Amino acid sequence: MKHAPRLTALLLTLALLAGLLPAASAAAPQPAEPRIAADSAIVIDYDTGETLYEKDADTMRVPASMTKVMTAYIIFEELEAGNLTLDTLVPISDFAAQISRNQARYPTAVPLPYGGSLTVDTLLRLILIPSASASCVAMAEYISGTEAAFVQRMNATAQRLGMTAQYQNCHGAHVHYLTARSQAILVREFIRRFPQILDYTSATSATFNGTTYPNTNQLLPGLAFEYEGADGFKTGTINAAGYCLSATAKRDGRRIISVVMHSDNNTTRHTDSTALLDYGFARLAADAPYTDTAFHWSWQAVEELDALGAELHPSGEQFRPEQAVTRAEFTAMLYSALAADGQLPPLPGPEESTQPAETAPPEDTAGEPEQPAPEPEPPFADIDGHWAQAYIEEAAALGLVEGDQYGRFNPDSALTRQDMMVLVDNFVELPEANGLGFDDDGDIALWALEAAARTTAAGLFGGSGGRLFPSASATRAEAAQVVSRVLELA
Repeated sequence: MKHAPRLTALLLTLALLAGLLPAASAAAPQPAEPRIAADSAIVIDYDTGETLYEKDADTMRVPASMTKVMTAYIIFEELEAGNLTLDTLVPISDFAAQISRNQARYPTAVPLPYGGSLTVDTLLRLILIPSASASCVAMAEYISGTEAAFVQRMNATAQRLGMTAQYQNCHGAHVHYLTARSQAILVREFIRRFPQILDYTSATSATFNGTTYPNTNQLLPGLAFEYEGADGFKTGTINAAGYCLSATAKRDGRRIISVVMHSDNNTTRHTDSTALLDYGFARLAADAPYTDTAFHWSWQAVEELDALGAELHPSGEQFRPEQAVTRAEFTAMLYSALAADGQLPPLPGPEESTQPAETAPPEDTAGEPEQPAPEPEPPFADIDGHWAQAYIEEAAALGLVEGDQYGRFNPDSALTRQDMMVLVDNFVELPEANGLGFDDDGDIALWALEAAARTTAAGLFGGSGGRLFPSASATRAEAAQVVSRVLELA
């Protein structure tokens, strides 16, 4: 943090500073927990990994064809490494062709050509949409030489991801075990690392050799148990497993992931999943400190600052993310966040005099009443009685904010992006660097140019579509995002 270049007569104590920091807002009432028929279930927040609900989520159970998620994950690792492309032709072994016709032992049976080859893209679609087991074997043989060697990689990958799993085959048509929590971990990691997987898992059908195969995940749009926002993930069904389903849905920028294992029937695994997803989204809304941020793009920054105890100046239960942020609001938000995070230098007390003591006797004031010290004048002419007065005064005492030529702070005026850059540059010691290069750099005022260069170089401002829009008013959501990024610099 920058040290004060000057101090005003207002020297506040740390106790007063602590008293300014508001408590985090109270959470809304929590929704009732879902009634889940499946033996194991879990729903997690994709962004944070937080478990929102669980039922026996750490018991090892048979995943059936949910196994194919790990197989597909390793295929995507090979694509990322450049060892495969989606157009790579994979030869179909006689064994893979044979078992592709054995519905009893290797459901679902999608016949593969003897002596032929198929692209990685085709095999991925067959693995993830109709759940073709033999297609997994073909890919395992191509990547690792044998299915057994591929399974070793599956277990090593599971261990690396922190899963509890004991894979014994690459398709799940035969018994092995993992936990519902582990499946959720895998699905989350898959989407985080390879978001293009959703192009496959969101497809409602796949056509191969003239036959159209429906997706076994019926939460997808237009299918029997359609769920708003659902775009994957994978079912699993064999006698030992019952009916399993890992699923994900996204609404207004927030994604959650659910897993059910060992349901009694196809209907129950979908209705259980619907209940889990409903509960997950309701929890996100209930856990949000403000009613209008749970599904806003700025939610994470707002929740972080609220938990820290920063002054966010809400209006009742609303944060108002799309409203223009004022000079007072941003100053209070930034100052209180840095103070709560321990990133502000302490306000010093009065300097001790270094002058020699007077030799003349003091004047006799006996009998005269002691006069109270005069109240210090506010540093700006227009903040007396303002809700943010104390924050502005403290920031001014440290030399972090200045007024205009008339001695006014203009606390309720909308803050432009270049104004915000200057304020941040005053508060934070940033290296001399130039992050500019926007199409509208020429629109930045000369007085803001150096601050804009430093703050953009630090990654605090990124612009949009190659433009910075320096003279546009910033929103409260943008302010929260910037303050959150400032905290990350420490």
